[in-house]
Amino acid sequence: MWALFDILRYSFSCAIWGMLIAFASMALFVFLIKGWYKDATFSPVSYGVGVILFLFLSFQCILIVGSLKIIDTTGHYETEITRIIDNAYDAADEVTMGQADDILKVVIEKFPILEYYISGGEFSGFTAKELPHAMAGELSSFMRWYIFRRILWCLGFVIVGAICVIRSLSRNYKSSQQVDRLPRQRVQTERRRVGRRTRR
Repeated sequence: MWALFDILRYSFSCAIWGMLIAFASMALFVFLIKGWYKDATFSPVSYGVGVILFLFLSFQCILIVGSLKIIDTTGHYETEITRIIDNAYDAADEVTMGQADDILKVVIEKFPILEYYISGGEFSGFTAKELPHAMAGELSSFMRWYIFRRILWCLGFVIVGAICVIRSLSRNYKSSQQVDRLPRQRVQTERRRVGRRTRR
């Protein structure tokens, strides 16, 4: 939850793009429901589920867009980490895990949003020259996994939302298959009646 507020503070455009993606997803969601249940009539429960689903999707999409922007600016973070390390160590010095944690704290103080993504990283066995690239690589790797989890959450919300909406439509629609069967049944019944009269 707090990551969302930090992302909004970091870039308001993430919220705009996230909500636009969520809106487009909801439009596709409604299109698919209406396409499958052609005579569907949305009930108040359906609209309520739609609003809740939109809020959940917006939350996840904003986090996804914010994460993509962080990945896009990984080079900037690596440059800043390099500058911090160059001021304290020689390039050939091997940085211990404790020293790496101290460097990480300085980076997080400057970029608080990174606390949610690399605060738990363990960096040891790297020289001062290698450490910035290692930290940036760890950040990119974690962000990709983070985005993948957000997408899974979105899919889960859509599946649950679809089930709830379909159940709310169950008393208010006739499927196209049922509508198509009625004329066929009537034609078959008429043919049977004509056939019986002919035999007599």
